[in-house]
Amino acid sequence: MNRLLPVILLSLGGCASPFDVSRFDDDPRRGTNLVLVSDTSPGVDPAPDSNDVLIPSEAGPDDYVRIALDRNPSIRAANRRVDRLQQRIAQARSLDDPVFRAAPVGEMAETAAGEVVLMTSLSQKLPFPGKLAARERIAVRNVAVAARECDAVRLGVIADTRRAFWSLYYTTRGIEVIEVDRRLLGQFRSIAESKYKAGAATQQDVLRASVELSNLDNELVTLRQRRTTAAAMLNRLLNRPVNAPLPEPGRVDIADVALRLDDLLAAAARDNPEIERIRERIDGYRERLALARLQRWPDVTLNVAYSAVDDDGLATTANGRDQWYAGFGVNLPVWFEKLDAAENEARQGILEGVAALADRRNDIAFRVQDALARVETQHRLATLFRDVIVPQARQTVQVSESSYRAGREDFLTVVDNWRKLLDFELMYHQSVAQLERHFAELQRVVGRDLDRQGSSRRADEDKETGS
Repeated sequence: MNRLLPVILLSLGGCASPFDVSRFDDDPRRGTNLVLVSDTSPGVDPAPDSNDVLIPSEAGPDDYVRIALDRNPSIRAANRRVDRLQQRIAQARSLDDPVFRAAPVGEMAETAAGEVVLMTSLSQKLPFPGKLAARERIAVRNVAVAARECDAVRLGVIADTRRAFWSLYYTTRGIEVIEVDRRLLGQFRSIAESKYKAGAATQQDVLRASVELSNLDNELVTLRQRRTTAAAMLNRLLNRPVNAPLPEPGRVDIADVALRLDDLLAAAARDNPEIERIRERIDGYRERLALARLQRWPDVTLNVAYSAVDDDGLATTANGRDQWYAGFGVNLPVWFEKLDAAENEARQGILEGVAALADRRNDIAFRVQDALARVETQHRLATLFRDVIVPQARQTVQVSESSYRAGREDFLTVVDNWRKLLDFELMYHQSVAQLERHFAELQRVVGRDLDRQGSSRRADEDKETGS
């Protein structure tokens, strides 16, 4: 007893209490008893400065994608979620804390060796072999699910960034087209005014040109508003102020597309993170089923007890010899309804995942085919506008202008041909932008960047490396 007492006093007086909240008083953000992690602590990414990114003057969609992948907050949040769930792996595979019990006061037993003045015990629960490993595997599967969700977030940011860029591209080209055609219409009005003064045309020609000019001003206002919206969306994805300036996108040529549906479907089945996420969930429920079966086996709790005995007992033979003993205990898993329900829940989770996987595969296959059909259609339309429709419309305007100058064509025909040229030019740029937006969606559904002449960049890389 005399040897034990200093140890107890030292442990009570020399160690900080785990319930001592004064340790948090130095936190300037107090108001709760939580320890807050500083933004500059190791392992925590500081918020990126909104002005520390330099966008090249000739930045294309891939340049914006690289910046978005580095700065987008939703990607950072998804990465942090993966990191957070990884910390559960060590928790899952670890034993429960040992339990220490002490009874220093009360009516203690009187033994032949003397009166018991202190009773203590230390116990440790040891799960049935395989349970900790099963819990660890479940935690690993949860991390894998979060990683696939992070991949889906990345793909979404990539697709959204490219769509925003091509919206910016279309509105920029549309504003250019209208401004150029506005100058052309101004020339038509000057011709009409000259002919009207010479008595070779009516005032209606001049008024019609003025009305069309006003209509173009309205279209410019709409396109500029849409350009502002597209730029704000792009800045948001880059984690920049929504009104931060962006360089005007340069002109692009139509890239040939030669993709095979079978290759795309195979790539989507292999690489799409939504499909992978469901597969990981199914595997997670399989691990839960294995753990539920192991729960039918008892766990062992080892116990060591120590009792301090006073040598000043009632019996004259009291010697104050302390007592100790060791033992074990097991839980009795006899509530079979609960155990059966745990197994059935895991089985239903597997069946649910299998059905969801089949549904998602069908949905992905439809979205791949739909996106590919849209890409091919827009490619044909853009090529047709570029090579046939716009050149013919421009030639028609030139011919009608010459005829109007010579008095062989009325002004309404000239304006009508000019309006068709304007519409076709806008439709061409819209087709180019729509082609790229559909291609971005196709890449998102497949789950990878695509080579326009093949199925996927990873597939080509695997062939080159022989893997």
